[in-house]
Amino acid sequence: MKQRLILLIPLMFIMMTCWAQTTPKAKLIYCSCAETPYGVPDKGKDYYELIADEGKTPRVVKCTDAGTDFAVKKDYNVTEDDVKRMQQILQDLDVGKLNGYNKNEDMTGGSSFRVYMEYADGSNINATWYTHQPTDLAVKTYNTILNTLSALFEQASQSKEGQIKRIREVYAEAKEMVAANGKEGKAPQDMTITLNDGTEVDEDFIINEETEQTYYFKRKNEPTGYIIDDTSICYFMTESFSAHGHTRYRELLFDPQEGYLLFAYNRSETDAGYVIESRYYFDKTGKIIDQKHKQGDEDVEPDQYKMFDGAEELDDAKKYLDVFDVMLNHKDVEWAESNVKTTTKNDRMKMIRRTYSQAKDKVAKNGKSALPRDMQIVIHDQLAEDYPPTTNDIKFFFETKSTDEEFNNHCYFISKKNQNMYFYEYAEYLLAPDSHKLIFSYKQDQEEGETYEFRYYFDENGKCIEEKIDYPEEMGEGDMGVDDKQQFTRYMKVFNLLVNTPL
Repeated sequence: MKQRLILLIPLMFIMMTCWAQTTPKAKLIYCSCAETPYGVPDKGKDYYELIADEGKTPRVVKCTDAGTDFAVKKDYNVTEDDVKRMQQILQDLDVGKLNGYNKNEDMTGGSSFRVYMEYADGSNINATWYTHQPTDLAVKTYNTILNTLSALFEQASQSKEGQIKRIREVYAEAKEMVAANGKEGKAPQDMTITLNDGTEVDEDFIINEETEQTYYFKRKNEPTGYIIDDTSICYFMTESFSAHGHTRYRELLFDPQEGYLLFAYNRSETDAGYVIESRYYFDKTGKIIDQKHKQGDEDVEPDQYKMFDGAEELDDAKKYLDVFDVMLNHKDVEWAESNVKTTTKNDRMKMIRRTYSQAKDKVAKNGKSALPRDMQIVIHDQLAEDYPPTTNDIKFFFETKSTDEEFNNHCYFISKKNQNMYFYEYAEYLLAPDSHKLIFSYKQDQEEGETYEFRYYFDENGKCIEEKIDYPEEMGEGDMGVDDKQQFTRYMKVFNLLVNTPL
């Protein structure tokens, strides 16, 4: 009898252990945690979930503000080992003891919580609570699932596959935004730059190079109350180039929150029809995550050619974002000071009027030329929904004449038109014949049936030597051309970035 009792004790211990273990041992196929806040405007449910259906690649999902117009849902693939680790964590917690837990209090605000698991044998674990004092196991289970799945999500998103997946998602969203730009009664938000330049080989052979860039942008920060931040961020850009039958098309995708380059696509075709294509995927630091290339109909490995290092895409993206920030975000550009000998005011005024007349003649001839040399920037924008759409049109005229070592194309005249339904502005900027210094500016403003004019004449050091203003005295005085000089300096920064090649 005593011997039989000794044999029964281990058996009873094993049976008690089995009865105490309430968490299923079948394969975990689903796991989630969710928080739903109450009393917070435009705030929906946030949740993480692990989906590991049989025969399918497991994935982790993150969703914020579910059930609202601001919902954002993303998912990334994970491994079977990740699923096993998640299941072991739940097993160690023995979360089965939480099944059926439901506690609700009559309280205002706060959040309700839920954890839920499913297993391959059909069993599940479900627990919900809306209370100030949930059980320790409920809190521990929720935090454990949240921390584990968020870590898995972050890890998966930073993997090569995860980053490429996100880039493709951002690309699809950007293309949708581009397609909707200026549609359904909304004002467009874009900037198009058209550059005409080329080479006259002889009088019978002219190669005209045409480049068109279009920048698509949005407000970085949405208006809050009466505060409107006009800072813009470029999320997508296209570039088309043609010269004597040769063409190139490029797309640049930028991170819609932080603005760094995510993806670049480049397609070049010769006049004989030979095609080269490249695709680059970049991380936040500018490192290439992945790249694909084709020459003709053949795939090309990146290490076969030095040209496939992505450096050109990164350099050009930096330059183009600089152009964008100068034009849209009014990036500060330093005015170049000088201290040279000046001519008399009378001689200077004669020179300015003579140069103005010559520049106007060249502008007229440029419009009829088979080889025009000009650059036009057209910006469509709207500050906010309650503001009128605006169009800004700036045109640069230049020639291949240089007596200054700093540039190989000389811009001699700039004109600007800025208009919306309430306001119209026209401006001109005249440059010295042998440098990129401003010598004269003119501006005409029209609003509410009134017209105002401003003329400023500058010496060799940029000092205003005369101003002529047609403007009511009670509305203020001129600024001696300070604002015009600042605007002109920004325009010349853009001109030199896009037109002039460093010598």
